[in-house]
Formats: sequence, C-alpha cells, structure tokens
Amino acid sequence: MIPLSIGSATAVYGDASRCEIQRHLVEHTALADVSRSLRALVQSLGEEAEDDYWRNTLGTLRRLAFTFCSTPLPFAHATALVGIDWNKVGRQVRLCQQLFPDAHEALASLAHKLEQLSADTSSPLIAPLEELHRQVAGLCVIMRNPRMNQAVADFLTKNAALRNARVVSATQLRGAHACDVLAVIGPCGWHPEYVFSAPRAPAIHVISFRWIRDPWKPGPILLHGSDAPGGKHCNHRIGAIPKIGGESPRNDLSSADVTPQDLVPPATAYSRNKYSGSDSDPESSAETAPARLCHLSGNRAVFVAADDGTTSLIIDTSETGRFALTRAHADELEPGQYLLLRTSGGGDFIAPLADRILGVTAVQRRSEQAEWKDRLVSKAIQQFGAVSRRELASQICSSLQASGLSQARPENVHYWMSSKCIRPRKEEDFAATLAFAGMETRARELWAAMGEISRAHKRAGQLIRRMLLQKISETSLEPLERDGEMVFDLGDHDGGTLSAFQITAIQAEEFEIPADRVGVLLDGEE
Repeated sequence: MIPLSIGSATAVYGDASRCEIQRHLVEHTALADVSRSLRALVQSLGEEAEDDYWRNTLGTLRRLAFTFCSTPLPFAHATALVGIDWNKVGRQVRLCQQLFPDAHEALASLAHKLEQLSADTSSPLIAPLEELHRQVAGLCVIMRNPRMNQAVADFLTKNAALRNARVVSATQLRGAHACDVLAVIGPCGWHPEYVFSAPRAPAIHVISFRWIRDPWKPGPILLHGSDAPGGKHCNHRIGAIPKIGGESPRNDLSSADVTPQDLVPPATAYSRNKYSGSDSDPESSAETAPARLCHLSGNRAVFVAADDGTTSLIIDTSETGRFALTRAHADELEPGQYLLLRTSGGGDFIAPLADRILGVTAVQRRSEQAEWKDRLVSKAIQQFGAVSRRELASQICSSLQASGLSQARPENVHYWMSSKCIRPRKEEDFAATLAFAGMETRARELWAAMGEISRAHKRAGQLIRRMLLQKISETSLEPLERDGEMVFDLGDHDGGTLSAFQITAIQAEEFEIPADRVGVLLDGEE
C-alpha cells in the first residue's frame, strides 16, 4: 500500500464531506432461492457441517453461490472460473444418501438448482453497472472476492458498455487511489468500514441483491453531526429510490432474507494436526523443519521456513512507499508485504538455477551433498535408535560436545541434517560432523565440494533477484495491489514462475512439518 500524502489525505477529507452513498437493489428469484436453501441446509446440519464430507461437498457449492452473488460476471463464465466438476458433485450427492440420508433431499435439490443457474449467460449485477457507466465517467468497481478481480477486469475491457470501468481493491482504497465514482458490489457489510467512512470517491453506489440484509449505516467517522450548521453536514444518504431501475428498497426485511455472512464461504483452517510431521508421529525419522504459517490473499496459505539463517523473498512497500525487493526471516514478515513463491517448476526456485550454474558437476555435487547427510542420519539412528529428527539432532549435538569437537546447539545440528542446508558455516563444525558420521578422511574434499554448491546458490539468488527487479521495473504493479497476487515469469533461466501473494496474517505458533511442505502454496479453495 502506497502511504497517503498530505494532498491525498486532504482529498479523502474532501470526499467524506460531500460523499453520497446510494443503494441499488436487484432481484434474481432463482439465486435468492439457492441462497436461502444453502443457508437452511447449513443451519440444519449444525456441528455436522464441520465434518470433512460436508466441508468438501458444501465448500464448492458455497463458493459458486457466493461468486454469483458477489461478482459481475455471467453465471456461466463465473462457473468456469470456479472450476466446478458437476460429475464429482453428483457423486458426493449420491454418497450423502448413505452417510446423511436425512440431508440428501436438501443437498440434491441445492446442487440441481445451482447447476441450472450455472448455464445462465447473464447476471443481474451487470446491467446496473452498464447504466452507471453511461451516466458517469471514471467508474471504479470493488468486489468482496479478490480472486475474481482479474477476470472481471478482463470482462469489463471486452464489454463495450463497460470498457472504461476499472476494478479496484480494498487495499488500494486505503492508499492514495482515488475514483470519480465507486460501485460497490454486494452489501456494505462485505467491505471494510473505511471504504465508506473514509471514501476515495465523492459518490458511492452499492449494488446488491434485495434479499441480502444490509443494516449498515454511516458512522461518525469523518462525518459532521446532524445538528451542524447548514451546509456543513455530510451528505451521506441511503437512497430511498434507486436511480438505476428496479423497485424501491423494502423496509420490511423478512426472516427469509439472508445475512451477508450467510453467503461468505468459511475460511480454511490450516491446523497443526493436518500438516505437522514429528508431532503426529514422534518415532518418525523423516526430515522435518520448523516453520510458521503465513495466511495469504485469496484464502491461501504457506508454511515459511523458521530455521536460523533461512529467509524468504518479499516485495515490501512499508518503508519508502515504493516496491522494494528484499529478504526477511520468518520473524520479520508482516501483513501487507508480498511473499514470493515458486508456483511452477517446483517449490525451490534457487536450487534448479544453481544446478544449471554448476553444469556437468551438478549431479556429482548433489550426490555428495546427499551422501554426507544420509551417512550422518544413518550413524545417528544406529547409535541412538529410530527417534525423531529433533531427538537425533540433540543426541548428535551431545556426542559432539562430549568429544570436544563442537559447541554447536541442537537446532544447528538439526538444520545441518536438513536438505536445505549445504554445509555448516564453520569448517571445524563440518569436520566434526563428518567425524561423527565416519567420513573424517573426506572432510577437506567435501568441504570444497559443498563450497561449490554454496557459491552456485549465491549466484543463482543474485541472478533471480536481478531478473525480478527487471520484471518489476518493466511491469505495472497495479494488479498486485488490486488482486493481492501477481505472476512473474522468469523465462528460460530455470527460475520458473514466481508469484507474489499479499500476506494477510502470520501465526505466532511455530510448526514442525515435513520439509517438503515448506514453501508449498496451500489453496483453501481446492
């Protein structure tokens, strides 16, 4: 987020003093029926809704219904983007008859209604936008589902009646981004309070379905009191008669109307039990690594390494208001930064390029790297038994200290054992470790070989950083702020595709997970 300048802050206060908010309510009988049926089914399930079967089955249906309610795209187009497999849904419905017979009829009816809607090549959210676009210039559109931002932006560009409209994000509307007119899709309760209380536009039009309750009202932030002298009170108002078609909004909200939260799919819970390694199997000697869980934009997450000396590549705007590429330890990551992950060609974007730099010696060097680690682990298991990696590291450390060979800590030894470590930082520690593994005669040879790998990794990191900086300098990063994510293709340099995702939260708890899960993108919508 680019920090506000004094001029931009003045503009925000100016917009707040004259901003007018109007609601435009639209109808769609079939979608209203689907939304109410979905809410009724979830309520009838109670705690059973947390069962894996229901989370998997209802998750897809809830995302699709929410997309129809929140995204100005033809329903058929939106269905294709969600990627729903109706054959799989059908199998889940049939399975329901065996597992939860009392809920089968309701689920089957809901799935059938949604499948019928998914063939519709229109959406009632589009016509109000087209009418607004004809009336005003500088129209911006904000939605609750940022993963659809790029798709909607493409749709607007191809629609002659909406060609000049632009998609913006809540993140942009916290910064210096300003609009002439802002169209908010969905009830006010789906969007951050500051969108309305600190507006970046003098006119806001809320386009939502009539049957979704929206009790939001302007609060006192940036507003003058109602008893202020004439001409000085704020002109926020909820339009009694929408300017864009339709009937007047109803004031008699029925109990059948759904709340905004009823429609939002629940966030995925990334639990310790689901991803942990040694905690779930204390006798396992499989490689694990300490990691912290970063929640990312679009209901995604990733475990980032929390080892000493291990860092992640990020794009940061917090200091200068400009995009800066830097590395940060897990303890230094903050919400709002953009974490870079390899999203094609594997999880590690340094090692493949380093192997290319090593050339014909890469296979031999990697074999030697794996050899000394395997010998170390095998000797430790032979001496201390098949215990966890953490326990092995602690026992090796005690043995090294008892022999006076090293003053390393258990966490150091645990890192040396991992595939992410090339060699210890100090040559004497490496020699001591190899002596424990019974490879003392090869200490100098392997130290030099691991040095080659280390230098190749350093060169690879520098090269990828230069390629990213070049990409960033050549590319508009507005989609990154708008969507919370962006893809950077590094071409034919074995860097693969790197994607930046905005960090939304970081768990303070440290996990012990299988090493091959570190840096792997977890998608809550799959």
